[in-house]
Formats: sequence, structure tokens, C-alpha cells
Amino acid sequence: MRAYLFFVSFFLMFSWSSANAQDDIALEIKLNEDPTQLYEELISSITLPIDAANIEEFKQTAKAQGYEPQALKNKLQLLTRVYLDTSTKVQNKYLHSEKLIALLERVSENDFDKSYVNALKGRHIGRSKSDYTTAIKFYNKSIKLFNEENTTQSRILKIVIHKNLGTLHRLIRQDKPAQQHLNRYRESAYELKNNYLIAQAESALGHFYNRQGQLALALQHYSEALRLSNKENKPFLKANLKLKLARVYRDLKSWDEALIYADEASKDFKKLNKEGYQSSCMTVMAMVHANQGQWNQAIDYYLTAQQLDLESENLTSQALNYHNLGEAYFHNGNPQYALEFLFKSNALFLERKSKHYLVYNELLIAEVALAQKEFSLADKHSVLALSNAVALSLHDEQIKALQYRSQALRGLEDFSQAFEVLDKLILLNQNPPEKASTVEPFAASVLTEQKLKIQLTQLKGQQNELNTQVARSRILLITAFTLTFLLTLLGLNLWRRAKSLTSELTEARLQSVNEPITGLPGYRGFTNELNAKVKPSYIALLSLTDLLDDDLSQGVQNNTESIKLIFNQLSSSFNSGVYLIRPGLFLLNIHESTTPSALFERCKKITSSCDIKTTIHMGILPLPLLADLDIKISPKTHFGTAQFALTGALSLGKDKDYFVMLKSLNFAPPAIFSTPLFLHLEKGVKRGLLKIETNGDKTQLSWPKWKSHENIDI
Repeated sequence: MRAYLFFVSFFLMFSWSSANAQDDIALEIKLNEDPTQLYEELISSITLPIDAANIEEFKQTAKAQGYEPQALKNKLQLLTRVYLDTSTKVQNKYLHSEKLIALLERVSENDFDKSYVNALKGRHIGRSKSDYTTAIKFYNKSIKLFNEENTTQSRILKIVIHKNLGTLHRLIRQDKPAQQHLNRYRESAYELKNNYLIAQAESALGHFYNRQGQLALALQHYSEALRLSNKENKPFLKANLKLKLARVYRDLKSWDEALIYADEASKDFKKLNKEGYQSSCMTVMAMVHANQGQWNQAIDYYLTAQQLDLESENLTSQALNYHNLGEAYFHNGNPQYALEFLFKSNALFLERKSKHYLVYNELLIAEVALAQKEFSLADKHSVLALSNAVALSLHDEQIKALQYRSQALRGLEDFSQAFEVLDKLILLNQNPPEKASTVEPFAASVLTEQKLKIQLTQLKGQQNELNTQVARSRILLITAFTLTFLLTLLGLNLWRRAKSLTSELTEARLQSVNEPITGLPGYRGFTNELNAKVKPSYIALLSLTDLLDDDLSQGVQNNTESIKLIFNQLSSSFNSGVYLIRPGLFLLNIHESTTPSALFERCKKITSSCDIKTTIHMGILPLPLLADLDIKISPKTHFGTAQFALTGALSLGKDKDYFVMLKSLNFAPPAIFSTPLFLHLEKGVKRGLLKIETNGDKTQLSWPKWKSHENIDI
């Protein structure tokens, strides 16, 4: 029984440990593939900021947030790395990472924690200040503190350290230590037995050998990385491999293949929203054109890359692109423009303290200045290039700087210094540094073999993808056929129903603007027309005053017939919108140029032609109501104002026909058309803000009260 319990306990512990290891590896892969999503997950799972002065306070904070102290520490370590990732777009991310590093340093309990903190410090100073030498010191300190534990976390940290050290040494042209760390990186990845991490390590070595000019060996590592990536459905890994292969084929002068890989990688990075990597693709394509002397095309790609770098706020990439643009414009016959870009590049490199990049930029400035015969400028920058080249032990660059300085001094006719420089140049040429080749160069046949292996690996990967797609397609085809048949039956039924409903809806829309009893266009039709783009010149509210109660005295049927007769006459005469508000009351939208008195007389003639005995009254509004067209007035307010004018006309009596026209003066405020409308309109009349025109006696006009039960003296 005890043996059984021991076996069960051991099995559960092993399963838990294995699951944790897989989680750590999955997080590392996610950090590489999609740091933005990982950032969202981390930032939503913890509460920041965390201010803990020591480990005890940190433990209390962890407990308050529902975590074990080590679990919270792991999340903060990972979050710091996310902040320092080139793809992360968060404001003040370097400030956030600096605060987290300080917190993690305060709560470090063991060598592993301290090692992690030093690795983060190295990453921070390398990313934020491009101080690669200091960054290397922090990583080396991290290695010294590193405790060789066999946990997955410690192995992942080892991978991160060696990967970054390999990259940093390569950037400052220290090839031997770079190669050593990249090999250690590869060995550590194989220890974890994860295809993704191994593929990344192989790719890193391929990139290193490509920079060394050992293209066959580079292709060998890329071939292995490509083979492993075919087993993983990771889009960023595959896109990154395409970019690196594009660089190899560029260096092999296989221009077509380089452009194909770079273009495919660019499209993949665009889908992943990784502007920095997309910029690198554009730079590769630019260099392909530059190597063929196609400088205009190269400039176009460099400018596209520059725009992408501005979006990703990558200052180092911007500086490199300025350098590339300077070179392109120089070779394209525009040295003055080239210098402008090179000076921009210099300013950024100086700000970032990137001496290794400054060497080449200073050399190019000196070269352009010599071509322009600006010898003082050439002398100045060749001296600066020489100083940095000496500091970085770059032999070939020292020779080039001395050559440019010699030419500049001869141009300045400072022959004594020129001879001194030539002596240094001769001495430097006589004592070349020993170049220990890391590997023997490959023959052309080996290079061809590696290229064929790359192509074969790609074809196998494509075949696997096609086989998977074919299997899925078969299932989808059967499913789609069944669904199509069912959906066709359903769609046919829905189509018939929709057709019927559309017909009913169209009819309902047509009827919705009509007055329900007579079936003639009513108030809703008026508001629809007034909301349209083309506005009428006048609104006229026409009252056939003696017929206002005819629907009661004549009956609905007889009254409807007489109303339709008048309606048709008005419509045919004005050829514009005529609307029935209620029996005996019509609303006209007049789109022609006329005057209020002419409009009134015309309406009188129309009613007379219908043999209708009635006095008529009209309220007329010229449009727009306000001179300022930016102020919008609702159709409801237009109608209310027309009612106000008509009420004034009705107040003059029935002894003859009357009209009243209201027009706001240019200085009238918009407030006269606000609620309560009749009160503000009456105030507007009394204060002379509204112009009144009538065929009656203005002094006899009586306006409606805004509240019938109140007699307000305004």
C-alpha cells in the first residue's frame, strides 16, 4: 500500500513539474511571437504600481493580490522583458522597466533572482541607450551569479543571456566571443528539446555566419531552422527566417530570390503589426537594388523603411536608414542631400553613444566631403572616424580613415601633416592584425548543396501544409455541401418572405408621409423635404379660413373631395411640395423666386378658380430663417414660426384676405427661435428683431400668447 501511495505521489509531482516546465517554455515562445498580447495578459493579471521596500513587504503585496511571492516575481520579470521588447508600443516603457528592475533588485532573495536582475539591466541599457559595452558587463555579471540549476526557468534564462551576449559582441565586432555565446545559446536550446527555441538558436548562428561572409555555413544553419519551423505553426518565426534568408541571398547576389523572400517576409510582418521587422525587409530590398546600381529604387525602399521606423519609434533603425539614404543619394549624384541625411544619422548615433555605427557614418561623411572638395569637413570627420576605430580596434576602418585624412590634408595644402598621416598608414598596413578564421571556407559545390537543401526543406514544408489543407478541405467540402443544400432551402424561403416584407415596407413608407383620412401628403412629408439638401425659398401656411370646420359641416367624404381638388390645383400651379395639415389648412414649400405679395395673390387666384367661397389667410416665411447657415433650425421650429405668422394674419379679421410675412434681420440672435417659441417670437417682434410685411394694418396685429391662461406684458 505504501509503495502504491509513493508511486501515485511521485507521478503527480512529475506531472505538475512537467506542466510548469511547459508553461515556462510557452511563455518564452509567446514573448517572441506576440509580446503585445502577453503584455495585455500580464498587465490585467496584476495591480501596478507595486512599492515594496523589502522582501517582507513584497510578500504581503503578493498575498494581497492572490499570488505566491515567487509567482508574482516571475510575472514582473516577464513584464520587464516585454517592456524592453522592440515590438512593444507602450508610452514611457523604458521608465516603467527601470522602476520594475529597481523593485526586483530590492526583493531578490537568491543568485537566480540577482542574475535575472543583471540580465534585465543589460537589456535595458542596451535598448534605451545603445551602450552595448556596459550592457555586456551586466550580462557577464549575470553569468557569474548564475547558479547551474536544472530547472526550466534557469535554462531559459541561460538561453536569454547567451543569445543577447552573442548579439551584443557581434554588434561591436567582437566575433570570437560572439560565436562562443551563440554556440552556448544553441547548446542550451537543445537541452530544452523544444523545436521553436532550437530553430531560433540555429537562425541566430546562421545570421552570425552570414555577417562573417561564410554563406554556406549560414545556409546550413538556416536549413535546420527552416526544417524545425515547419513543425511549428508560429508565423513570426517563419517570417523572421524568410527575412534572414533574404539577407543571405542578397549577399550571394541571387537578387531575384532575395527580393522574393524579403517581399514575403514583409507581408507576413505587416499582418503581425511588426513595423520594425517590416522596415528591415524594405532595407534588404533597397540594398538589392543598390548593389545593382538602381539607386532611385533603393531610395524609395529606404524612405518606406524610414517611415516604418518613425511609427515604431526605433531611433537606432532611423539613424541607420539616414545613413543608408546618405549613401544612396551620394551615389545617385546628390552629395549635398547625402550630407543632410548623414548629419541626421550622426546626431542620433551621438545621442545613443553608438560608436560602432559612428565609425562608418563618419567615414562616409569624409568620403562625401572629399567628393565635394570640402577638405576641412573631410579632415574633421576622418579624425573622428579614426578616433572611434582605434577605440574599437577596427583595423580596416583605421586604414580608410587615414586615407581620407591624407587626401583632406593634401587638399588643405598641409603637406607636413599629410606626410605624418601617410607614415601612420604605412605602419598600419605593415602590421595587420591576425584574423583567426572561425571555420574553413566552403567550396562552391557545398554552397550549392546548402541552397538545394533550403529549397528542399521549403518544398517539404509546403507539401505538409498542402496535405493538411487538402484533408481539411475534404471535410469542409462535405460540410459545406450539406450546409449549402440546407441554406439554399432556408434562403429560398427567406427570400420569398423578404420580398413580401420589402413590398409591405415600401408601401408603408409611402403611406407614412400621408395624412390618414385624405391620403394626401401631410406634416411628415413636409419635415422630410425640409431635411433634404435642397431647401425651399419660402414656407407658406395657407388657411382657407371659412373651410376649417368643413369636415364637420360637410362630412368627411365631401370635404375630402373638395380638399383634393384644391390640393391638386396648388400642386400643379407651384410644381413644388404641397402638404395638408388639416382640413382647410395647407403648407407650401416654394422653390421659385417670388415675393410674399405675389405669392399671396397667386394663392387667391388658385382658390378662386376652384369656385370656393372663403377668405384666405397666409403666414409666410422666407428662408433661411437665420443668416448664419451653420446654425441648424428644426422643421418643427419652422412650422411653429409659420403658425405664429398665420395667427397674426388671422387676427386682422375676415373682412378681406390677409397675409403676414416674418423675416429675421441679420443681427437677430438664434435665441428668438428657441423654446418657448411664441414667447421669444413675440419678444423679437417687439424689439425689432423680426421684420413684418403684411397687406393689412400692422398696428392691428395681435400675436398668440405662449400660454393661453397667462397675459404676460413683454
